[in-house]
Amino acid sequence: MKKIVLFISILAMVLGIHSCKNKTNNSVETEEFKEKITITYFHGERRCKTCIAVGDVAKLTYEENYKDNKDIAFKDINIDDKANEKIAEKYEIAGSALLIIINGKAEDITGMAFQNAVNNPEVLKEKIEEIVNKSS
Repeated sequence: MKKIVLFISILAMVLGIHSCKNKTNNSVETEEFKEKITITYFHGERRCKTCIAVGDVAKLTYEENYKDNKDIAFKDINIDDKANEKIAEKYEIAGSALLIIINGKAEDITGMAFQNAVNNPEVLKEKIEEIVNKSS
């Protein structure tokens, strides 16, 4: 019985994260990112509180530390926008995700981002900075 409850809880959490969404309209060229490092926040049309927090922390980290560095970018990509279909497929994105793309290779920090964005945003910010700083 405990296994069934655990399975249902995990399934509900995964489905919740997958369906989290909030209205936005952004599109990105499907070409390779031009910058060496791209902090990339993928999301759907409608987002939950945690999804929004992940994007906000990632964008704020970029703006506070890297906005003047031409080799580093922040991209906010709406995967529900047809124009972004190919980039979502390339990085195998089906829901909200936070990737740091370094020379075309993605480091996926989605799990830790969702664990920390709301209650421990500094932990997420430090992780983003750690990855970007060691790669720049």
